[in-house]
Parts: sequence; structure tokens; C-alpha cells
Amino acid sequence: MHIETPGSTLIAQALVIVVVLATGAAFGQEARVRTLRDGVYSEARASSGKRLYDAQCAGCHEDGSMGPGLKGDDFLATWENKTLRVLYTRTQETMPADAPGTLQEQELLDLMAYLVRANGFAPGTTGFSTPGDLDTITIVRSK
Repeated sequence: MHIETPGSTLIAQALVIVVVLATGAAFGQEARVRTLRDGVYSEARASSGKRLYDAQCAGCHEDGSMGPGLKGDDFLATWENKTLRVLYTRTQETMPADAPGTLQEQELLDLMAYLVRANGFAPGTTGFSTPGDLDTITIVRSK
């Protein structure tokens, strides 16, 4: 036996609307997939990232003596076909080695822009501005 109340009908209708809207958003707004070759960062963000890299990263990563190198074919081969968000998250969770998880969101975004530039990719007119933007940017080798 099914008993229907005015409140249950309203709740059911609301749930249908939510499902329809969510489904439409998922199918109607597919993110454009880009690669590092598509000018995905701004020069201003990369310049800020270079200052951060010099201050907090270069000591371990510049010559690869303590940490892996962050520039060149070996770096790109390691991260190839992964999104820039994967590198962002790895960096966020593990760096700097003496204080993991202390880099702020904007610092991490700046650092990602610098690493893209340092690996030979040209800037664009506008670049990524949120960590979510990195989900659609795939790491590739320069050519």
C-alpha cells in the first residue's frame, strides 16, 4: 500500500529537477581538453612561480641532487599524459619536503605556471586561475 502525502510529492518533484539539472550539466558542459602546448598559463603567474621556485624548490630540485629534476625530458616523460592537476596535488601534498602541505593555492598555481614555462612551453593571453582549471590540461612533451 502506497500512501502519498503533499510533502512527499513535492520532495519527489524536487529530486527529479535536481537529477535533470545535474545530468544536463554533466552532458551539456564538457570541458575542453588542452595540453601544455595550448598557452595555458600567464607570464605574470610564471614570473611569480619562478620567485617561489628559486626560494623554496631550487635547492633540492635544480640539479636533481636531492629531489627529481623539474625540467627537461625526464620530468616530462614522468608526467606525460597526466593532468596538470595531478602534479599540482602531488606538490601540494608532499612539498616542500620540510613542511609538506604549507604552500598556498596561489603559490601552487604560480609554481605550476613556472614549471610549464621552464619546460619550454609558451604562455597564453590568459592562463589557469583555479586548481579546477588544471583538470583539463594534459602534460605532454614539447614536441
